[in-house]
Parts: sequence; structure tokens; C-alpha cells
Amino acid sequence: MSHKNLSSIPWFDQNWPKAADQRSADLFSNAVKEAWVKNNKDPVLIQQPGIVRLIHAIGGNSPFLADLIIKNIHFFEYLILNGPDKACNKAFTCLQNSSIQESRSSIAKILRITKQKIAIACAIADIGNVWTLKKITHTLSYLAEITLHFAINYLLLQAHQNKKITLSHPENPQENSGFIVLGMGKLGGRELNYSSDIDLIILYDPDKYPNHPDLATLFIRITRQLVTLMEDRDENGYVFRVDLRLRPDPSSSPLAVSLPAAISYYESLGQTWERSAMSKARPVAGDLAGGYSFLEAVQPFIWRRHLDFAVVEDIYAMKNRIDCHKNSGKPNPPILSEKKFGQDALHWLIGQNVKLGYGGIREIEFLPQTLQLIWGGRFPKLRTPQTIKAIQQLTRKELISDESATILIKTYYFLRKIEHRLQMQSDYQTHSLPNTQQAFDAFCIFMGYESTDKFVEDLFPLMQKVRHIFEGFFTSPDNEENFILDLPKNELINYLNEKGFPDEAASILQSWSNSGPRTLRTARARMILKNILPNILQAFAEQKNPLLILQRFDSLLARHHAGIQLLSLFERNPILIEKLASILGSSQFMADYITNNPAALDALIHVDILKTKTNLLQKTIHEHLNSTQSLEEILPILHNIIQSEEFRLSVSYMENRLSLNKSQIQRTRMADIILNELLARVIKDHEQKYGIIPDGGICIIILGKAGSWEMTVGSDLDMMLVYDHPPEIAASVAETGLANKAFRSLAINPYYIRLTQSFITALTNTSYTGPLYEIDMRLRPSGSKGPVAVSLNSFQRYHEKEAWTWERMALTRARVIGGPKILQDRINNAIGKALDSSPSGVTNKIILQDAVHMRKRLENDMPPTTQWDVKYLKGGLIEVEFIAQTLQLISHNNKVRHPCTRIAFRKLAQNGYLSIEEARYLIQADYFWRNLQSLLRLFFGKYPPEHLEMDATPIIIEIMTEKLLGKIFHTKDSFSLIMEKIHQTSEQVRDLFIKLLGPVT
Repeated sequence: MSHKNLSSIPWFDQNWPKAADQRSADLFSNAVKEAWVKNNKDPVLIQQPGIVRLIHAIGGNSPFLADLIIKNIHFFEYLILNGPDKACNKAFTCLQNSSIQESRSSIAKILRITKQKIAIACAIADIGNVWTLKKITHTLSYLAEITLHFAINYLLLQAHQNKKITLSHPENPQENSGFIVLGMGKLGGRELNYSSDIDLIILYDPDKYPNHPDLATLFIRITRQLVTLMEDRDENGYVFRVDLRLRPDPSSSPLAVSLPAAISYYESLGQTWERSAMSKARPVAGDLAGGYSFLEAVQPFIWRRHLDFAVVEDIYAMKNRIDCHKNSGKPNPPILSEKKFGQDALHWLIGQNVKLGYGGIREIEFLPQTLQLIWGGRFPKLRTPQTIKAIQQLTRKELISDESATILIKTYYFLRKIEHRLQMQSDYQTHSLPNTQQAFDAFCIFMGYESTDKFVEDLFPLMQKVRHIFEGFFTSPDNEENFILDLPKNELINYLNEKGFPDEAASILQSWSNSGPRTLRTARARMILKNILPNILQAFAEQKNPLLILQRFDSLLARHHAGIQLLSLFERNPILIEKLASILGSSQFMADYITNNPAALDALIHVDILKTKTNLLQKTIHEHLNSTQSLEEILPILHNIIQSEEFRLSVSYMENRLSLNKSQIQRTRMADIILNELLARVIKDHEQKYGIIPDGGICIIILGKAGSWEMTVGSDLDMMLVYDHPPEIAASVAETGLANKAFRSLAINPYYIRLTQSFITALTNTSYTGPLYEIDMRLRPSGSKGPVAVSLNSFQRYHEKEAWTWERMALTRARVIGGPKILQDRINNAIGKALDSSPSGVTNKIILQDAVHMRKRLENDMPPTTQWDVKYLKGGLIEVEFIAQTLQLISHNNKVRHPCTRIAFRKLAQNGYLSIEEARYLIQADYFWRNLQSLLRLFFGKYPPEHLEMDATPIIIEIMTEKLLGKIFHTKDSFSLIMEKIHQTSEQVRDLFIKLLGPVT
């Protein structure tokens, strides 16, 4: 176009801002002239007064725009001659007509060049007030959409050509691709600012590719490629920064989420802030039809017809977080006369964040979003993602007054204009006004103001009024403590300091109010937490180390998935909070136990042993076993029952509600019930597959601590299974009345071995929440080399002719459970005969020598690992048990035999095999060692550290000294008294061992 026709293009003859930096303006003007000459362009064009002012406005205020124009001098000329509308259309058309068959570097270049051109056009249209705010933000948003379309088409086609995926429309890769891109936030509302990130949620539909072997990995890879293609910087800059953190459960979910997973998340765990975020969601690229179908599916989550209290409280919380958002600017604007603001208003505005600060863009946006969230379920017309339109619709419904709406809209336009000018200066994603007087004055010039005072006079009262409107919409509830999680960090630290917590505690609480543990993801869970948090903090503060307890509680929340149930448990039972604080403060082992076994918490409510009698426990387990279809269903239930009972017994013992002996008896009886009922269920399932053995049966012989009714925390189960059958039966047969039922007949030995393997597998299965019990079957005949199930005849022959002394010693603690009563009796008789008489040639002297030799061998091969190794210490628990077992063996008298060590000592004394004094001391030593072992396992686990006194909390010290010394001590020095008693007991037990069995040399 010739310069003769310039009079017909009036668009650039605007009131352009003056140059804040004249030197930069002159340098840019010269650079434009040089580029013009270099490219053989008509110099008359850039000599026009309006163009001169435009060039000076850009060069003297925006180094970023000046640089872009020099790089795109041809586009700048086209823009001047044709205006921003045609210039943008040309840039968009050029991108749309480009081929997606090009190399990645070519694709990246065309995307970035398009971004540069639209940035120039939008900025100039903005600076010259040629376009409205709506036109500017819509164009920037369309830029994001069209570049996403182009990039995704390229990436999907690449995957298709590489045979990673088969597209239904390769000519238009996005169509029906199942790869869905939702624009969130400002992109969703078509309100992108000049240097916005684009918030995206990437979804994929697995139903589009039902036979794809690894669809998730493919779409995650494509998502990563999309992000890098959009935001990596090169010589042409970048397209858009991409933020994927609004996707469901961003801390643990992949970058691309499947549709079923996303829908399930929003239906079950979606939070109020996510409802607000999703209210702006819009399919912007990829499979658009699939995106709209997804949004239709989650409409009930976003727009609810009824307002519940959790939503109201979340709205208050969201409002408080806006108030205390980091880097949100200065406090409430000062109350100043509208006629004269002066230095106070100027000082408040310098460095102020116009987005997040008081009276800023975020507060304006929050008002309609909140009201939409409340009323949008009832009034569909309110469901618009655009801020101005939402304010107008809410005004029509009289939910916002006309006066407030006028102020909000006017301020919103002004602040968005400021935001754009701030960002186009250097392409920074900034929202803060300059923080020095000189820079602030220069910015006022870029805004088109003759003076700074006038800018302050226009801006300050608007932000002041917005803040007033914003505060007027929200009235905090009476109980401010319900908003602990919403306090600014400094206030939160002060609050916690007053409670006795150090500063670090604030970070934990702040994590709960953000994405936080999964436990707190539901609105109901968060509401309950707010209600009970003051009580939780108070209970923790009353302990010796409140931060440690808070950290352990945080771990519990992180591992527990049923948030509402857990927190409701505390809400309904406030006393439970105090008990939990005490437990968490006692030891790391106890805290870990609760964390790894959340079902144990139920036991804290029922620490009264009378509330859970054995017959009730047996009935409960029996009902569960009979009401489930498979063992896979029952094993997690049994695991929870065991963990709950274990913890209840431990706490009852720790709190002196239950004696050591009774707690061990109850723990053993629970194991008996589990084994009995589980064996019966396994047998039932086994018979359905393989038939029955007529008049046959199988029983469990339990030994060790389980046999002696002395199971402690973490005890494993020593056991063997023994079966018997009529000699004429060689294989399984169909059960009577079920002759036509299909089954597989097995010979006797394979039948019972397979049954035993099924039983052991059920006990030790770790597929769910861990094994029911750790199992040790090495005490069966021939040990680990023998079959897992032993026939009664083999058992009898083995103990008659081959059994070692240590195996017969172990048999003194044998008990028979499970299976037919008649078989139990036969096995008990066989055990009695094995103990009544020794194998041929084995005299009492040999038995004594074997016992002593075995102790010596253990002392050499398995010495105590630490001074707290109760079992293997010299004169420790194993020597007490050896004395009881050996004396029972050499007595050959069933009147002195009993599986429980302390009862065996009494019987031995009553029948003259021990003196009353010896029996009394051995019983005391047995109790002391078991007591110490139980406490160590309770507080430190199976393997206590060498210097455990360093890890002992005050609660541990108090409990251990009370139970072991009969008196409460409070300092770590008291462990020396415990060690003194350990040494004394050890020496006396060793003396009795030597006296009764022989020297360990």
C-alpha cells in the first residue's frame, strides 16, 4: 500500500503513551529505521506522526515488545497498514495452513513465531486502546487453543505413524482421538492475560483403544512432549508455560489421567476448590467431543442443587487463604479521604500486587466464583466461566447489587489493563506494581497518565471499594479456632508457639490445608478436622514432645485412606484423642504400628477387656468366615481383627488395665480362635475341590509361646499339622449326597499336604495388609526337610525312635487345636507317650547333657545381640524355659507336665522335682524376663537398640520402671537400675541352671 493512501487507515493515529525512557525510545526508533531500510521498505510510513508516537511509546516503555518488533519487522509493517484484526487473522491462518508433517524443530518454530506476532498485535491494540479487554483476552486465549491444536495434531500423528497408536482420523488426528485437553482458569474463561501460564488438565479415554497394551504410558509421554513443545525456550522464545497441577490428585496422579479415574476422583474425593476450578473448565484441544462428554459427567460434582455446610466452611477457608496468600501484597488499604489520598495511598500502591493483594483481581474473581458455586446448581444461567458475564448474571439475580457490580467491573477492567502493561514490559508473569518511586512513575507514563498523582487517584479508591465489597460478602464464624488451618503462616506459628509447639509444626498444618494427605481430600473430612483440630492440638500440647506427636499423627493421616471414618472416630470419642496422644508419645514402634495398621485405632475405644469377651470374638470371626464367598475376602477382615486386638491388648497392658499373664493368655486365645476357624474354612473349600477323606481329619499342634499361652507382641507361631485316616482309605471321595458334583480325587498324602499348604498360604499371605501371623514349622518331624503335613503314625514312630532331645523338649509346650475332637485326643495321647518314655538308649543323664550342650551351642552360635536380648542373655528367658522343659522330660511323670512354664514349675515343686524356693524364684525370673521382653517389643520392636535409653521418652521410662522395678522413675538414669536387676536375675538363673541341669562349659 502506498503512503498516499495512509489517510484511509486511521487506526494507528491513537493517543499513544509517552516514552518513560526517551533514550530507549530513540534507540528503538533508530533500530526500526535501520530495519526498514535494510528490508527496502517505504520510509514514509514510519515517518507518519501517529507511527512515530507508537514507536516511541513502545521503545520507551517495553524492551520486550521492541525486541519482538525488530525480529518481526515485516509483520509490524503489515500490522500498521492493516490493523490488528487482519494481522492476527493472517498469523492464525498461516499457522493453520502449515503442515504437521514437518520436523519437530520446524513445528516449534512456527508455534513460537505465531506467538510473537500475536503478542505484538495484542500489545499494540491494548496500548492504543484499539481493542476492548474482552477482545484482547479472547485473542490471547484463541492463540493458546490454536497452538495447542497444532502441537497435539503433530504429536498424535507422530504416534500414529510410529505405530504407537491407531487413529480413527489421521487426516485430523485430534478427532475422536480420546486425548482430551481441558483449559482451566483464565484459559477456560477465555481471559488469558498477556503473560499467562495455561492451566490444563489432560485426560484420555481408554475405551477408544481397548486392546492397547500400554495406553497410559503413551499418553503420559505425549503429554510430556506437549509441555516441552509449548514451554521450552529457544532462540524464538516459548509459546506458553504449562501448568498441570489442577488435575485430580496432582501429588500422586500421572500427568495424563484416564477418564474413569478422573470421574471416580471427583465423585468421591473432589474438594470445594476443585469444584470452583472445574466451573471454568472448557475443552480447548484434542478430542473436543470427549471433553464435553466428560464435563457433562461431572456436572453433578460441580453444580449441586443443595448447599451443604462443608461448602460454606470451605468458602470461608478459601477466603482466608486469599487474605493470607504469600506474596499477596500489603495489608488492607488505609481508610483515606476520597478528596485527597496523598503519600499514604502512593506508599500503599508502590509494590502492591494487583492480582493477589487486597482489592485486587483475585478478590473480584472470587466473588462471582463463590456465588456461582452456591447458586449455580439452582440457576443454570449463572454457570459462565467469564468473570464480567458472571457478575452481570449475578446482578440480574440480585445476588450482587448494581452499585457493587459497577465498581467490580470498572476495577476489573482497570486492573487487567495494569496487569497487561506490567507483563508486556519484559514478558514477566508479574502482577506487582513497581517497588521504587522512579519505576512507579515510569509505569504511570506507560499507562498513559500525565502524573503519578492522577494514577493513584484513579486506582486507589477502586481497590479500597473492592476490598470493602469483598469483606462485606463474608462474615467469619464465631469460633475462630475452627480456622486454624487458614491462618497466615506467621499467625499460625504464633498460635502454635502459645500451645507449646515449635515453629516447624506450622509446615505440617499448612500441608493439611493444601493438597495434603489423601485422608483429608473430601469436604466432609476437612470439616471434621477443622472441628476437632483445637482438641487435637491441645491433647498433643499436653505431652512431653508435642512436635514429635504431631509428626507421627501426620504419618498416620498419610497412611490412612478412610478419612471420614478416622476423623469421625475422634469426633464421636473425644477421649480417644487423648489416648492417641499418649500412644503416639510413647514410642516410635507404637506410632508405626498404628500407622501401618489403622484398624488398631478401633481398639482404643474398647480397652475395657470385658467388652470383648472371647466368645464374642469367636462369634464375630465365625460369622465373617461364613458370610464371605472366598478366603480373599476374609483375610483382610481377619488381619484387621488381629491388629485391633493386638493393639487393644498392648494398650490395656501398658495402662495396667490387664496383667502381663492375662494379656498373653488373651493374645494366645485369639490366635487359637483364628487358627481353628480358618482351618475349618480351608478344609471346607478344600473338600469342595478334592472331596473328603471318610473318617479322616487333620489337627494343629502349636508349640513355643503359642503352646505355653505366653504369646507377646510380635510372637510368631510354632506349629505342625498332623492328620490321620482309616488304613483302608487310599484317596479322597465325593461327599455323601454330592456324588454327581465334579471334584478331583487325591491320594491321602497329597490331599493333606495340599490342604496344609492352602492353610499356611492363608496365614502368611502378604497380598493384602500383611500376613496374619509369621509361621515357623521347623519343629515338625525331620524339620524343614520333612513334609508340611505329618501323619499321626509317622509322628508316633518319629518320636518313639528318632526324635532329638530338643524336639521332645519343645513338645512339652505342645497343645492340640482344630480338627475333629476324636483326633485331638489321639494326638494328645501320642504326645503324652512321647514324653513319658525316651527313645531307646536315651537316659536322663543324656537328656541333661543334651540340654546343657544345646544351651552351650546357642551361646556360641547365637550370642545375645545386645544387652537387651532377653531370650539369649546368659541366664535369660531361654534358660528358664530349658529348666522347665528338661525337668519335665526327665520326670517321666505326666503329673508335672504343663505347656505353660510357670504352671510347670509349680507342678514340679509340688511333686518334689524342685524346691519351693527354686520354683518361686524361677517363676519370678520367668515373669521378669517376659515382662521386659513385652515392654521392649511394645516400645522398640523385635530388635531394640543397644542404647535404647537414648530413645526412651518420659512415658517409656515411667512405664518400664513401674512394671520392672515396682516404682515410677522419671529420668534416663533409672535404666541403670533396670540393668542392675537384669544382671542380678541373669546370675541367679544361671546358677540354678548349673545346679539343676549342669555346667555350661
